[in-house]
Amino acid sequence: MRDPGSKTITLAKDIRYREGSSPAWVLDLAMPADGGRQLRPALVIVHGGGWSGGSKSDAVYQKMMMDYALKGYVTINVNYRLTGEAPFPACIEDVKTAVRWLRAHAAKYQVDPARIGSYGHSAGAHLALMLAMVPKSAGLEGDGGWNDYSSQLNVVVAGAPPTELGRDVPMAKTVWWPIGYIAANHPPMLLIQGADDPVVRAARTDDFVQKMRQAGAPIEYLRIDGVGHGVAYADKLDTTDPAIENFLAKYLKP
Repeated sequence: MRDPGSKTITLAKDIRYREGSSPAWVLDLAMPADGGRQLRPALVIVHGGGWSGGSKSDAVYQKMMMDYALKGYVTINVNYRLTGEAPFPACIEDVKTAVRWLRAHAAKYQVDPARIGSYGHSAGAHLALMLAMVPKSAGLEGDGGWNDYSSQLNVVVAGAPPTELGRDVPMAKTVWWPIGYIAANHPPMLLIQGADDPVVRAARTDDFVQKMRQAGAPIEYLRIDGVGHGVAYADKLDTTDPAIENFLAKYLKP
């Protein structure tokens, strides 16, 4: 397909990133068709939906996939097993498998394996942060294969990010949440939070950012007054879209 500037995009739908029977183990991929031999940065898009719903087919994620391909990135838009199909931590394992698949196919798609970032919103933001923060030693790689490759990212953007889930529920195991991995040695990350978010409370994100900064982590924080859970997804895009683009370009240099 072509944009008004006549740039050409190659698009592939429903690529299987691991063997097995689950219909969730697919991703879409978009990339510049005329990039020559130069290695490109990559962007992994992770959909939201409370871990129990949502899809890569959401128009917001489809648009972002195409937009960033036009900016020079190889973009993948990932589905993963929802909680109705498989309980936690299956969703974490699946997105980590997808990143390993991307690195395993880096030469085919002209991806620089040292320049892979991610964007997620809400549940997708949680998963994107886990991709950035969780080491192999945590035991969350899953059984999807491509084990010779790393699932950790080089930069991450998280909108309305759940950094922990309560304190007294079965899913609140710290190993499944970014709050369990506070440390200095993480890749650069940008968190975007609506001050009036009724789903992901701003106070939780404030606390996470403060702890990360105290640890010496490279974290930037965009907290926007007067907006709720749709921040960086459907609301305040005139502010968040340029911030995301500039942040990714700063570290991935398309």
